[in-house]
Amino acid sequence: MTRILVFISVVVLTGNALLAQEPIIPIVQGNYLVGGTQGGKWLKPARVPLGASPKFRSVRNDTDDTTILTGQTDEKWDACNENRIVRFRSRDDEDDDQLPGLFIGERAGWNLIPRRPTSLDTGDAAITDAVTTFLRSKGITRSPTKIKEAISVDLDGDGTAEMIITGHYYRRWDEFELSAGDYSFALLRVGSGPSARNILLDGQFFDQRIDADYAEHSIVAVADLNGDGRMEIAIRSTHSESDRQMLFEFQKDKAVMIFDESCGG
Repeated sequence: MTRILVFISVVVLTGNALLAQEPIIPIVQGNYLVGGTQGGKWLKPARVPLGASPKFRSVRNDTDDTTILTGQTDEKWDACNENRIVRFRSRDDEDDDQLPGLFIGERAGWNLIPRRPTSLDTGDAAITDAVTTFLRSKGITRSPTKIKEAISVDLDGDGTAEMIITGHYYRRWDEFELSAGDYSFALLRVGSGPSARNILLDGQFFDQRIDADYAEHSIVAVADLNGDGRMEIAIRSTHSESDRQMLFEFQKDKAVMIFDESCGG
């Protein structure tokens, strides 16, 4: 009995030691430190250390550029004291750029884009019909169907591609007044044909006039951010006076929000 307990203790201690040796890799989205990863596990921002000049790889789906960027930490950026901010210096300018993309610590040694997303025609009749049906399920029956982005990518490597769609429609952009029928969304569509399912990542849908701020959703990037071979979805929701960055993982046919950081009201 004593030997068994000792053996178990050694295994547990060894496992913890190995995890401790894994580097903590920060993840920055839209200049916010949204979190990090260590040994395939997700870490909240408070558990992710940052040096004065951390180095990152830019994660993009439209280029194979792997240029290393040096970040500048700014823990007390005036607009967002509650967020940990990483700002990136322009290659040709001494001013800091507010880059809207996705960045991961340079020590991420795996293939960040194991499967390349494909851009789809936002005017495709099948996609438009699917989104129109989805909007009707949210009470949007009279507004036009407006699709901003549509991409196809195999998120979990099972050989079947999922679809990510964003769109929005607002009758007015200049006022803090939203009308009945206004909407914005980021949608994950799983499967194809009659068996396809819609998973709402984030959105707002209005069936009456309301004094509120509009939102505009967009796809930042789709990438494997913890080295497990599955690809996460980075979504941005932009408002007139605020900004929200969200990161989702897809597992067992469900989308789970991993990180959610925002700035502004």
